[in-house]
Amino acid sequence: MNIADMVERATPAVVNIKSKIKVNSVVNNPFFNDPFFREFFGDNYHYDLSPQYETGIGTGFIITADGYILTNQHVIENAESITVQLNGKTEEMPARVIGKDRDLDLAVLKIEGSGFPVLKLGDSDLMRVGEWVVAIGQPYGLDHTVTTGVISAKGRPINIEDRSYKNLIQTDAAINPGNSGGPLLNLNGEVIAINTAVNVTAQGIGFAIPADTVREVLDDLLQGNDIIRPFLGVSMRDINEE
Repeated sequence: MNIADMVERATPAVVNIKSKIKVNSVVNNPFFNDPFFREFFGDNYHYDLSPQYETGIGTGFIITADGYILTNQHVIENAESITVQLNGKTEEMPARVIGKDRDLDLAVLKIEGSGFPVLKLGDSDLMRVGEWVVAIGQPYGLDHTVTTGVISAKGRPINIEDRSYKNLIQTDAAINPGNSGGPLLNLNGEVIAINTAVNVTAQGIGFAIPADTVREVLDDLLQGNDIIRPFLGVSMRDINEE
């Protein structure tokens, strides 16, 4: 099966995700431009408007015929509502969060319906550096964009803001904002990783969460669990004979 045939089979299971996120909007009150009132209330007086919202975009892919979807947790973080758009459709379907793992940056969503096309998780451990891979997503809102590349490296650790990722797959397949949560496929059309991050200061350096990492927590996510890992709150110091 060539790349075009594989993409044709895989694309129907890839979905666009929109999240509605509430943001605080603070503006200066024009009433206090008057010097008298500024002297009385101070230069920093402001007030909050009614709630404002931003729309985040990302990608996901359907893993069960009854509408369970895998994506990145950061795609839907703090979302008040989530919608999903299927390939070739104009309407947006409401989706709900079933389970999420912030540390691994994974989430499972659910849309209502049946008979959906699905993608299968492959074995990321079997993939070798230099093998061809294909990414499908909606970079900058350009839905179902296909890019190709190779696995550049495996086992990469990276830090992004307050997240620490481990054991990521590095690829030179183009990954851009909006690709997050989409599949990285082998030439058999199996998902070997979930596209997650890109080095914006360089070209051709993207990162994806291996399918084998996803598989470790997938059952818990499908059962509706939010996975929170405990940590040991102790500090270490050197000891001496005294």
